Amino acid sequence: VREVLTVADGRLHVGEESFELAKLGRIIVVGCGKAGAGMAAGVEEALGPKLAESKQLIGWVNVPADCVRTLTHIHLHGARPAGRNEPTAEGIAGSEHILQLVSTAAPDDLVICLISGGGSALLPAPIEGVTLADKQAVTRFLSAAGANITELNTVRKALSRIKGGGLARACRAKRLIALIISDVLGDPLDVIASGPTVP
Repeated sequence: VREVLTVADGRLHVGEESFELAKLGRIIVVGCGKAGAGMAAGVEEALGPKLAESKQLIGWVNVPADCVRTLTHIHLHGARPAGRNEPTAEGIAGSEHILQLVSTAAPDDLVICLISGGGSALLPAPIEGVTLADKQAVTRFLSAAGANITELNTVRKALSRIKGGGLARACRAKRLIALIISDVLGDPLDVIASGPTVP
């Protein structure tokens, strides 16, 4: 994160994108994944305390419970117990908070989405008519049947309001940048964490 997120000469550089700070509203950070805590800390370090304050930095990232620690502006939410790779009620609560946060963004805000391995199970938001128990049963069934990550995440996207581009569709800011650490061979962006920012 520190390699791709820098501040210089009144501009925020995120990878190949560059934003004039004076024209940016708030900076909102959301995300999910096993590397979420480190990525969120990297964002806070890269922005620094003065810029974080002036841009009202706020954030929410769903991480495994053993990754939770206190950051200054970004909340790390324990969305599942360590080592349990399936959706939980805590994960649903965190996902609802993320959807609410991006849906209240103003057009001139910048949303930064942090995504890493394990993100799919950490970001459950079942579609209407599907319960948490349903999602857990489907996940267990497919895993036991030998489904690979692409197959598993294809089903997860179909049962979710946030995966398969759902987070991007909910976002009201004109700009959403995703920083993604891949744990999938070939780095298919729609498969990593079931692609919350990728249709």
